[in-house]
Amino acid sequence: MFSLRDSDIDALLQSWSFWCEGYTGLLGGGTSMLAKLIDGKGQILFGGSGGSSAPCDSVEARIEAVVMRMAAKSPDRADVLRMEYSAGWWGVCERRQIKGYDPRGTDQLKRSQAMVISLRTYKRRLSEAREEIKTELRKFYER
Repeated sequence: MFSLRDSDIDALLQSWSFWCEGYTGLLGGGTSMLAKLIDGKGQILFGGSGGSSAPCDSVEARIEAVVMRMAAKSPDRADVLRMEYSAGWWGVCERRQIKGYDPRGTDQLKRSQAMVISLRTYKRRLSEAREEIKTELRKFYER
């Protein structure tokens, strides 16, 4: 049986956060997936001409897919996860109209205040989101 410890999840989520930084670079200047789809008339093309790129079938891409599904049914969970790991935090700030937020040096209390939720709710949503990531990764890797 495939087992994921909390430290494994934390390391994977940190990796996902770094991947998100590079991933937005592929889209160019913070362009959203929807905008890229519209610009490409129904197609999304990543990268430029020549040179190969890393495969999109990675654990980070799987985590992003889970987070995107999570955002559709529980935006608070997805937003808290993005704020906690600084993975697409600017999108959360834009959507929630959070002004002047800087993720550097913030703690959970400051992140919860920026999101206008209690620290207790922030921690609960984070725990729920991490558990959902763990469950979904376990399902995939146990196949």
